Amino acid sequence: MFESFMTALRVVVPLALLMGIGVLVRKAKVVDRPTMRKVDTLCFRLFMPTLLFTNIYESDLLHSIDGWGFFYVLVCMLILFFVVGVFLPRKLLADSGSAASVGQALIRPNYILFGIAVAESIYGKGGAGTVALFGALIVPLVNIFSTLILELNRSGSANLRKLFLSVLKNPMIIATLLALALMVLHIRIPDLLYSVIKDVAGVTTTIAFISLGVSLDLGQALSNRRTLILAVLARMVLMPLIFMPLSIALGFRDGTLCAMMIFFAAPTAVASYPMAVAMGADGPLAGQLVCSTTVVSIFTIFCWTFLLRTLGLM
Repeated sequence: MFESFMTALRVVVPLALLMGIGVLVRKAKVVDRPTMRKVDTLCFRLFMPTLLFTNIYESDLLHSIDGWGFFYVLVCMLILFFVVGVFLPRKLLADSGSAASVGQALIRPNYILFGIAVAESIYGKGGAGTVALFGALIVPLVNIFSTLILELNRSGSANLRKLFLSVLKNPMIIATLLALALMVLHIRIPDLLYSVIKDVAGVTTTIAFISLGVSLDLGQALSNRRTLILAVLARMVLMPLIFMPLSIALGFRDGTLCAMMIFFAAPTAVASYPMAVAMGADGPLAGQLVCSTTVVSIFTIFCWTFLLRTLGLM
């Protein structure tokens, strides 16, 4: 049990400290939020895709792919999209912009950033291959579903051609497809070039979590406190409590179960905020949901990691 406790600490303490550094950096006025938004763009377009690429590229594709696990996650994603992404927010919230922001927040986890950081804390460097491969399924689908939710809120319909092109342009999708293509074709990147790629990937967690700390700001959260409380409880408590026991009962273990833990228990993705603003949803609420779920995730991910490690499931 002590070893499980220490493993759980190793997962969350570095992430919490990095975010704490980000908060201190902002309070010391070393850097402001507009500057960090440019850093967030760099993370999204360069650092995170490179990190995803290296983890897939270094994985053993034939032994890492869990077809049954992929099917299970796909079914869960479809259920979540229709129930908590579209149906419930519209039933519970009168304002369509707020419903769109909540629906997107509930189905869009910060999967790559938290997933690879958590997996490497548990399994060591290079041990996040399974989690990264699940990202090849999760990342494009959550982008599609999030866009659908926001587009339906804005215009009542969705342009499928435009949606398809936007997904193909996503840096995460490009990185995933490139890594898979190199693996299938057995093409190896020269060591000199790959060392630079590894260096770029290596700074992702540090920069991204410090940037996340800089952006943490609940702002006028009191005005949305009821919606925030319900949404955070749904995303961080109810969804994991429903789907994680089911995942365990169906026999998922180790890296596959770790991927599912991140999918169901990770906080809302940072990208949901600018996307909500750009597509006419409730931007302030979207930002507050990102901040609230991120703070709560430090505790919930610790608890799930400790529990699953103690039970010998992960």
